[in-house]
Amino acid sequence: MKTMGTKTDLQGVRVLFWFGIALLILVADFFAGPFIQFPVTYLLPIALASWFSGMGWGLALAVAMPIVRWVFNVALWTVPWTYVEASINCVIRITVFSLFVVLIDRLARQQRRLSIEVDMLSGLLPICSSCKKIRNASDEWEEVEAYISKKTAAEFTHGICPDCIKKLYGTELQKIREEAGKEKGKR
Repeated sequence: MKTMGTKTDLQGVRVLFWFGIALLILVADFFAGPFIQFPVTYLLPIALASWFSGMGWGLALAVAMPIVRWVFNVALWTVPWTYVEASINCVIRITVFSLFVVLIDRLARQQRRLSIEVDMLSGLLPICSSCKKIRNASDEWEEVEAYISKKTAAEFTHGICPDCIKKLYGTELQKIREEAGKEKGKR
């Protein structure tokens, strides 16, 4: 029986896929020649590698692809610009693509963090209709405050709502208020 691949196997396949896309773009770039340039197409494999495989792989492509284009310019094509101009263009592309990688990586990390936060409290919570305790994953009942504190960064403060004050202290509260009013009137 064949088992599913591990996460590292999937990561390896993804990296090969990103490099495959980059290779196809570079081959198309080579056959298009030095005067037809579409550096925006370089962003596709760089963005995919950054989002799904991390900043390291994105930076690898952000550096490798412009260097390959530079090799085309200085070694394979006859171009009217100098090595210095081709080198400056290469450095500019590497810089822009690297900044793009950093942006994509930050967005990916933020999206993953938000996804984790949303998943923390999603779904149905089994709650006791009498005491309001919540049944946790190990089938134990715990206070709402404890459950939510474990699952989130929320902290609790306690007070009492007006309805509960009336329900719990009804006539006693009214007497205390009347006495306080009388005392206030005497001053």
